Amino acid sequence: MRNANPSPRGQKAFGKLLARIPHGMTNRLFVLICVIGILLVVSLGTVVAGITGNLLYKDTTTLLDTQARQAVNAFDQYVQILRNTAMTASRQTSIQSLVRGDYTQYGSYVVYRDAYAYLKNVHEFYSRVHLQIFVKRLRYVMSSNPTDVTGDYRKRGVEDADWFRQVEESPSGMNLVSNFVPPVSSTEEQFAFVLGMRNVYNWNTDGYLVASIEKQVLGDLLKGTSLEQNGFLLVLTPDGHIAYNSDPERFSLYFTLAGIREEVGDSDHFTGTRNKDFYYTSSKSLNTGWQFITFTDKRYAKTQVFTFQFLMLLVAGVTITLLVVVARLTSKAYTRPIERLIQFIHEAEKNEFAGQIELKSEDEVADLLHSFNAMITSVRQNQVLRKKAEIDALQKQIDPHFLFNTFESIKALSQQGDMEGVSTMIEKLSDMFRYNTNRDGSTLTTIREEVSHLRNYLDIQRVRFGSRLEVVWNIQPEVLACRTPRFILQPIAENSISHAMEKMKGGYRFEIIGTLAGPDVVFKLRDNGPGISGERLPALQAHVSGKTGGSADTRFGIGLRNIQERLALLYGEQYGLSIRSAFGEWTEIEVRIPVLRDTESTEET
Repeated sequence: MRNANPSPRGQKAFGKLLARIPHGMTNRLFVLICVIGILLVVSLGTVVAGITGNLLYKDTTTLLDTQARQAVNAFDQYVQILRNTAMTASRQTSIQSLVRGDYTQYGSYVVYRDAYAYLKNVHEFYSRVHLQIFVKRLRYVMSSNPTDVTGDYRKRGVEDADWFRQVEESPSGMNLVSNFVPPVSSTEEQFAFVLGMRNVYNWNTDGYLVASIEKQVLGDLLKGTSLEQNGFLLVLTPDGHIAYNSDPERFSLYFTLAGIREEVGDSDHFTGTRNKDFYYTSSKSLNTGWQFITFTDKRYAKTQVFTFQFLMLLVAGVTITLLVVVARLTSKAYTRPIERLIQFIHEAEKNEFAGQIELKSEDEVADLLHSFNAMITSVRQNQVLRKKAEIDALQKQIDPHFLFNTFESIKALSQQGDMEGVSTMIEKLSDMFRYNTNRDGSTLTTIREEVSHLRNYLDIQRVRFGSRLEVVWNIQPEVLACRTPRFILQPIAENSISHAMEKMKGGYRFEIIGTLAGPDVVFKLRDNGPGISGERLPALQAHVSGKTGGSADTRFGIGLRNIQERLALLYGEQYGLSIRSAFGEWTEIEVRIPVLRDTESTEET
């Protein structure tokens, strides 16, 4: 008769494999560990090799996007400098007189002298910026670069230059151009902001003020980045013309301008995938409308993949070798006392993990039992520590959530070689965490320390946002000696920056006012942000005051409400936060706490 339950082929093959292994639990355990370990290492290596390309693509595009945004931000700062330089110069009396010609023969010397002196002073302040005055009635050019001073700019071909025709035809009188060429000193195109100076009586243009800077400023931004050797930067004007190209030869070899313009279009952010040789991504300047497109060579990425895979194979080989050695040692050390170990574990289970398991041994099993005993003790201790941690977490709900942006700023400073800035950022971040640590465990601190914590936070944000962020301090000295609960001011500033500044395109002003008002200390934190609408403001006020019922309004965060609850519990309902706002203009948060001196605060604590 045939067997009613025949074994599957796989089971038979596995049985034959075990039959060939020398008898003994040690040998079989050794072989089993080796086989499983090798399969895991090979499988993991295969999976990692398969996903390396995708991960590298994401890392590459992320790096490109970061570099493109950094280039946009830096360029916008240069454009702002050019714009401010030209606008300020246009208000100078000597320059206005030179362009209009409303001066006497005796006064002409003074006008020319003062105008030229002003141009030179501007260049000495911004060494990379040159100022030129084009006087149309005289065909005369005055420049901060003496070489470019010319008595008849027609002979220099200025009237035939593309940039000149462009500004002549422009109705606005202000143009950012990428094709400005100095009349004499250079044939290389420069970035320039051109401001037309018009006669207020007939509205004719009497001349132009030109603030220019060499295009090498963008080349300097690429130094120290992956784009310097393995990629390039392309900048397009809103009408699709090339404003800057760090590597024209490579661009023309692999791309066409029409193709890039069609693919990128007018998008604010774009990542390209069509080209087989390059990764590329674009970022649009909101101030100028120019597109910054960064390219990196895929061969560089493939080299990184090959290097990574080689290292992975090397690690896998070493891992397998160590696995074989460890498997042999493990199988010999732990098969003999395994039954004793199981017996002791069962005894521990019966005793509900009370007491300690004792075993006189000098091998690894004894170490395992010692660890098991420590685990039982640790579990019991952790039950107590967990409750304490929950209390600490509630006390520190208002912690800084800007760590990622801070590290990105530190990374950008280090890429720019600003080691002093990196040191300052790290020092301020360290001070903030030292303040958060609160080693003495006290509830209160001095307002001076609380203000110092806020100042560190705002200084870090100023590195991130640059000149966009303006901070105004107006705190009475006598306020600083008073006491306050921790983490009251900084979360309000963080809330303002998150909900106001990051939605604004222009400059952001944040003012901190601290005064004594009778028996109270009053802080007013005010911004010039977009404000809060009339429909939303009452809901926010009710949410912060806790008048929305048992649960908080999900449209708002818990930061402001947490501050209000803490102050109300400490000092009563008459203290805490009040919020005022004018939609489209400003928002102000007032913090009111009682005046506490050192003796009073000690009793309160």
